[in-house]
Amino acid sequence: MSRIEQALEKAVRMRESVSMAGAGDVLTPTPHKPAQPAFEVGEVGVDLKRIDRHIVSLTEPYSPLAEEYKKLRVRLFRATEKKFLNTVMVTSPGVGEGKSITALNLAVSIASEIDHTVLLVDADLRRPSIHRYLGIEPSFGLGDYLMGKTSLSDALVRTGIGKLVLLPAGTIPDNPSELLSSDRMKETVRELKDRYKDRYVIFDSSPVLITADALTLSNYMDGIIFVLQASQTSPRDAQQALSLIKGCPVLGTVLNNVPPHLVKNHQRYSYYYEVKAKPEKSNGSGGERSEA
Repeated sequence: MSRIEQALEKAVRMRESVSMAGAGDVLTPTPHKPAQPAFEVGEVGVDLKRIDRHIVSLTEPYSPLAEEYKKLRVRLFRATEKKFLNTVMVTSPGVGEGKSITALNLAVSIASEIDHTVLLVDADLRRPSIHRYLGIEPSFGLGDYLMGKTSLSDALVRTGIGKLVLLPAGTIPDNPSELLSSDRMKETVRELKDRYKDRYVIFDSSPVLITADALTLSNYMDGIIFVLQASQTSPRDAQQALSLIKGCPVLGTVLNNVPPHLVKNHQRYSYYYEVKAKPEKSNGSGGERSEA
């Protein structure tokens, strides 16, 4: 049995448990000071006070939920760094399964990492949401660039969140499928992939079962992350979506919105340094002591 099939079976069990329990996670924002931006491009538009609470990599950076995205980051690096397969699409079978939240939390987690930068592309040109989660209203985006209404540099947003740059969806076009399958889009993906050798490019696409857009984008990607929601995704939808992207490099599956009662209760801990106010007098040599 493959890992994806195992994830599907796990989703079925959790879905049944959710129908009986119905409980969900409640997130409480906590202050977070962003690092300095890494790029001088586009506009600055992110106000941390307006960021959606579900972006836990920012609102609860030390929480167990944020740690799960750090684990996803590590596994992504492990699967891609050897050949630096840096263009990654995040998608799901249907709507409301958490693909955009996953893409954004993953991007923020990568942005806080020391050795890599990250560009997050909102390639869902029908129902874009990344800008809403960040609480911004950008002037331009990918749609405007593909339609020839702006330059790529003017469409990029320097978020001020670590080393994260955003290419929002921008104006919703009348012909998203045609734009995403155009030579201009292919060249754009190639340019974004090759411009910086330390940069991951994360694409948030539309759902696989809803439009042809994700199928088109999958042809340009080095890898795909497949998002399932424990309380919503049916095995039939997941299998159908996977069959449509068969042959594409699926890096792994993310099981989203797992009910708390099905998650092991890991004890929270903090790691800190404590500086003694006075040196110990045991041997006459004072100093600092770190405690964990």
